[in-house]
Amino acid sequence: MENQAFARRYREVAVRTANPMQLIVILYDAAICSLQEARDHIESKNIEGRSRSVNKCISIISELQSSLDLKHGGDIASSLNRLYGYMTRRIFAATAQQSSQPLEEIESLLENLRTAWKTLAGQPREGDELSKPLDLPGSAVIGVVAPAATPQVKSLNVAI
Repeated sequence: MENQAFARRYREVAVRTANPMQLIVILYDAAICSLQEARDHIESKNIEGRSRSVNKCISIISELQSSLDLKHGGDIASSLNRLYGYMTRRIFAATAQQSSQPLEEIESLLENLRTAWKTLAGQPREGDELSKPLDLPGSAVIGVVAPAATPQVKSLNVAI
């Protein structure tokens, strides 16, 4: 129990000191972890655990999707919106089929996105609000993601 308290405290500090782009990476980490747990639950035929893990992943993807600025985000926001919708449909298909294969596919997609965001989050941006940690209230939820002022990425090609 003591290790869990330390881990929880560490995650809380990581979220509080993260800039918005780092928060996106944290969300991807949590979604990937949830998918891995869901796959384990499918293999062990633990329906309750699978449902809990799948629901957590879908919630994270929905939060990422709802944070997109489709009006000003250009092609990248539209591509991410379609990709997040595809991921959600595939996760539902995995649940209906009791198959971990669609979850492996989504995990791979999330890992690729996570790598890209981690690279962007690691680039110093002097004078940019995104390089500063967020001042989150004590009751902040991990679902807070980047504002519309994300880095200038011109396009994102998604092939499924």
